[in-house]
Amino acid sequence: MAPVPKEHVDPILENYLLALAGVDQCSQSAPETVRSRLAVNLERAERAYADAAADGLVEVSDDMAAELGTLAQVNQESRRRLHRGAPITDLLVDLEQGTDQANRIVRAAIFRQEKSAR
Repeated sequence: MAPVPKEHVDPILENYLLALAGVDQCSQSAPETVRSRLAVNLERAERAYADAAADGLVEVSDDMAAELGTLAQVNQESRRRLHRGAPITDLLVDLEQGTDQANRIVRAAIFRQEKSAR
């Protein structure tokens, strides 16, 4: 199988790094539900990145490329807010939505590759 193009994986990697930063930046005094949701989000983001890097984004459609571009923009805004010191509780939903989008893209790409292999 051909190597996965870097530009396809970068937004998924950035999403994972933001999820990691979310866990890292979370105060111990944050509610347990927030810490738990951040941990679950990190696991999901890590899985999306692992799947994408392994071989999940070798071939992407124009629609998926557009979705990757949107994810990159969402990541950029989350990163800005994180750097500006926005409370992690305010960023939690944005981080989760970014991870949901990353997973949808990876699943769609894998499905497309499996379908074309048949």
